[in-house]
Amino acid sequence: MNTPSAPQRVMIVSCGGRKNSAQHPVPAGERYTGSYHLALRRAADALTHNGLTGSVLILSSLHGLIRLDHPIGPYDMRMGDKGSVSSERLRQQAAELGLLNADVTVLGPRAYVEASRTVWPELTAPLAGARGIGGQLATLADIYTHDRRRQAPQPPAGPTAASTGTASHIEEIERRAAARQDAEAQRAASRRARYATYSQLVIENPARARARLMFPGDPAKSAARIWATRGFAALYRVQVHARPNDTSALNVHGAPRDVARFLSALPRVLDKAEVRASEAARLYGRWERHSNARPHLAGMPPRQRRAHARDFRAAAFQVVIDTLLDPPNTVPQAQGGLPPWAQVYPLAAGIAHYYWFDPTAEADPDESARILAAADRRHATTAATPAQRGPAAV
Repeated sequence: MNTPSAPQRVMIVSCGGRKNSAQHPVPAGERYTGSYHLALRRAADALTHNGLTGSVLILSSLHGLIRLDHPIGPYDMRMGDKGSVSSERLRQQAAELGLLNADVTVLGPRAYVEASRTVWPELTAPLAGARGIGGQLATLADIYTHDRRRQAPQPPAGPTAASTGTASHIEEIERRAAARQDAEAQRAASRRARYATYSQLVIENPARARARLMFPGDPAKSAARIWATRGFAALYRVQVHARPNDTSALNVHGAPRDVARFLSALPRVLDKAEVRASEAARLYGRWERHSNARPHLAGMPPRQRRAHARDFRAAAFQVVIDTLLDPPNTVPQAQGGLPPWAQVYPLAAGIAHYYWFDPTAEADPDESARILAAADRRHATTAATPAQRGPAAV
């Protein structure tokens, strides 16, 4: 009786934007020179034990699936751009290579994973869920660091053992990545809590809910964040009002789902806005250390210098908020001869415009659902609409 063989093990790594400058064709394994691609390759080599337990292919946005020794010329294209490889072409290539039933792992950005998933719906993606390029690089480092701790294995006795060993290896990497992501999520939540926190949601009726937003910390910074919150509230269709005798909190009310989404989104929006204002403050700090600052700072008392820096940071935050709420088409360039405090707008708006994000898309669906599930409904009343009441009596 014949024992069915295990599927062929294949690692697919994405191509890279940084490439060898040679204008003539070179092997694909030498064409991509960026640190991210090289980290992907190193992890793929670790997962296949340098080719002993699987093979490595590159997924090129232009050429599709290619072997490391396949010569390719220079090109500039991203997955999803017009002219990039199609799902149909990928499936055709997989069939030509005999890989339609392969056990596939994809290392690379989401666009490359999703393109591969049209051919291999059950593929493994160890980088899925990693937060940004930093999280992906950390996961990749786990992969090849873990491999270095292990002794290099001998060629396996059979494909089943190789497949099982590699699968357990990936499970361990995914477990570590998940633990690190949980720790990162906790740190991010603690950071957001420095900007804004919220009380339990109270649902008064199906059309109205209320909660309290608190803004801890320095009174001046709290006041700036309260000012920003008033601008963001309209984006979520909720209303905010000052609390009597409380300058560090706001009442918020609106439809229950809208209020829940706003409570989830606001700390995240403020967190990102603070990051952009801090980037502008770093520009100020670099300027202070540059020779161009000497004429402007000569003879200035330390207290005045600190006041300039503090006022610049506060003004930069306001510019960032205004830019997020109403992004301009263009931002004027900063002028080299002027001190930063004389041109807050071009410096801060330039950063906020370049790194703009949609404030209406920051609510976390899971957190919003948890807020609704934990709501206090003891005071809820039924507010029937005319349609729900039925026809009027005659």
